[in-house]
Amino acid sequence: MEGECGCGGGQLGPAGFSVPVMTAAGTSKLEARRRAVEANRRANAARAARDKANIKDATTFMYEVGKIAEVEQWKKERLAQLRAQVDAEAAKKVAGHRTEAGAAVARMQDRGETLTTIAANTEVGIGIVRTMLRHAPKKERPLPATVCMH
Repeated sequence: MEGECGCGGGQLGPAGFSVPVMTAAGTSKLEARRRAVEANRRANAARAARDKANIKDATTFMYEVGKIAEVEQWKKERLAQLRAQVDAEAAKKVAGHRTEAGAAVARMQDRGETLTTIAANTEVGIGIVRTMLRHAPKKERPLPATVCMH
């Protein structure tokens, strides 16, 4: 191990240790400049490729984030449409049930029951019985006989 200091830094010489020079003895200043320019060109090309890829991905990112906002707006509108549709269907079903309930109250009245008795027998408040009666189909009144004058 003579001639080395053991730190991996080079040969131990009379003035301490020396580090080997990176360039070969025959490398000129012009060749070193050419290599530096080429290394710089490669670095610039790599940076340009990264920038181009970043611009492409930033564009995709911004587009997709905008699309998310559009989907949220579509969802809100679609839910409103569906809610309106469900509300309309529910109103139609409720109207049918009210009509049938009102018809049942009217039939009980025709058999002599009072609204108070109907409410007590069904354990439903008198207000609900009255409300359902208002939804009962209207009874047809017989038309008065018209006199023909021929």
